[in-house]
Amino acid sequence: MISSNAQQETISFFLQTLKSRNPTIPAWFMTDKDKGQINSIALVYPDANILLCWWHVLHAWQQHFVTAHHPELWDLLKKWVRLTDENDFDMQWEKIKKIAPPSVIRYLEKDWLPDRNMWSAVARSGRKVWELGDTNMLLEV
Repeated sequence: MISSNAQQETISFFLQTLKSRNPTIPAWFMTDKDKGQINSIALVYPDANILLCWWHVLHAWQQHFVTAHHPELWDLLKKWVRLTDENDFDMQWEKIKKIAPPSVIRYLEKDWLPDRNMWSAVARSGRKVWELGDTNMLLEV
């Protein structure tokens, strides 16, 4: 999609047009954490699974602290997205909370944990080989 804006209405129009001309219903979408995109996908394709690109997730997290000042935290976060076991995920979160600055903890609790089904590997288990992508960077120019 090439557009002059990235407003939800524009994205929804594009997806509605695509849907009306294509009988294939996508099972998966991958995006960054753009609310307009997420809301449009959920509106037009309510049964689709929406995943967040790990590159974009980590890039967003990285903007909230200086990784060079917190290398142990950065290592934990990079591993956290890829954990497939719920208990391991929860244990890693406890480790993160012990060393992360309070502002990072608040940020993750408010902006990321509610949507963890979109970015955590815990929610991505049981997929087929062609569903294993973890980034949309292959599509971006």
